[in-house]
Amino acid sequence: MRALHAEGDLRPTVPRIAARAGVSLRTVWQQFADREALVLEAVRRDREIQRSLVKRIDPDQPLAARIDAFVAQRARVLEDMTATWRAARVHQPFSDQLQRERTRRNAGARAEIEQVFAAELGMLPVQERQQLVDALHATSLWSFWETLRTEVDLSPLAAAQILKSTFTALLAQAGIDLVSAPS
Repeated sequence: MRALHAEGDLRPTVPRIAARAGVSLRTVWQQFADREALVLEAVRRDREIQRSLVKRIDPDQPLAARIDAFVAQRARVLEDMTATWRAARVHQPFSDQLQRERTRRNAGARAEIEQVFAAELGMLPVQERQQLVDALHATSLWSFWETLRTEVDLSPLAAAQILKSTFTALLAQAGIDLVSAPS
């Protein structure tokens, strides 16, 4: 299913999935009760792949190093997971599980921002902190990445540079000095 998604087939039929996997249709139905069960297994595997791409970013590094590390890692995750998330977007309106998975993934992405930039966020009043987290989170979501890659037609490197510039500008706008920020 992932290979078909990567080739642009966002709604592969079960016979196409079976053929691609080199198994019979019967084998697929012996392993999965229905199409939703197949999708749930794909989500589980996608979660494993995504976890393998994410490494803890040391919050004690200087701010510039944390921005670089965060952007590089997030860009890699967003780019590697794009085909799967495109397909998920097509199926989400019809799947409670996919909607829950998106909510879980977005909460994790937000928590990562709060952890990596905790020192700087902790210097801000609650309302400003929340607004900055919202902005950093929104600009590091897959939907923003997808817009940069498909609508603006940027390469992965150029999209990552936009993400880095945006993070830096948002932090600066919040009054956080890139050079003298706590580390």
